[in-house]
Amino acid sequence: MFDRVKQKTAQYVCGLVLATVSTLTVAAYPDRALTLIVPFAAGGPTDVMARVVSESLSKVMGQPVIVENTPGAGGTVGGTRASRAAGDGYTMLIGNGGTLAVNATLYKNLSYDVLKDFIPIASIGDAPQIISARKDFPANGLDEFAAYLKQNTARLNFGAAGVGSGTWLGGQLINVRLGVKVNGVNYRGAGQAVNDVMAGHIDYMVESTTTAVKYVKSGLVKGVVVLRPKRIAALPDVPSAGESGFPDLLYDIWNMILVPKGTPPDVVKKLNESLVLALQTPELRARFEAAGIEDPLPAQKTPEGARELLVSEVARWRPLILDLGATPE
Repeated sequence: MFDRVKQKTAQYVCGLVLATVSTLTVAAYPDRALTLIVPFAAGGPTDVMARVVSESLSKVMGQPVIVENTPGAGGTVGGTRASRAAGDGYTMLIGNGGTLAVNATLYKNLSYDVLKDFIPIASIGDAPQIISARKDFPANGLDEFAAYLKQNTARLNFGAAGVGSGTWLGGQLINVRLGVKVNGVNYRGAGQAVNDVMAGHIDYMVESTTTAVKYVKSGLVKGVVVLRPKRIAALPDVPSAGESGFPDLLYDIWNMILVPKGTPPDVVKKLNESLVLALQTPELRARFEAAGIEDPLPAQKTPEGARELLVSEVARWRPLILDLGATPE
């Protein structure tokens, strides 16, 4: 009897200590700078979004949020770096439909499992995708674009931020849906691909409005079509796919922030709450709206809803990747 009392007392004390430690840990979190890993080179849409979010999140959390660019292999170098970080809430990863959902099928020997080795914090923004082309590209709207591609497939190239990236997936979707096989040219980041479109070295790319809006408005690239049912306010003069003979050729890129597995639930909760507050600041909303970035569904801004999105998107893209027979280059 006495031994049982001792055992139960020890268990109670142990639980109390752990709860106290957990409370103290969360109360002190964060007490130093945080790192947000961007799995692409600087200048691309993921990097631009990460810097806007990190600036706002820094103000909410009272600590610097440092953006760390870790490009390579379609985002998997950055993913590997993040998966090996301590699960303490101080290292985060930003990813999208390409780097998270597509890579889960595309790369057969990844050192991490995106569904097991990460905890989604929140979906942070849905970016419409636009076909942007060199300034002298002759087509306007999706119908003309489709006709031009079919007549000139062999001599055209599209740019992408590596196999598995959102830009690569967009280019492949165009090929599949329009029945063409335009060659893809892969770069270490979308920013480099954009530069070559502006210079006329490649013909077009499917990119996020996050970066495309300013280049289209300045005339550095030509906005051919927004892959949405309707035109967007940020680019009212660019036709939508919904106005064409391909009204269901639609493509958005969702973006998400995750942390490594093992991050304590209370830290996940605090980070989520801070991130949601950061996404609501007037400065961030104004910058997102100017870039055409839409607010995710409320449920997707919770850890549970973000995970549901990630699981469903991995399943959604798997058949297409397998049908393409795509392999990392």
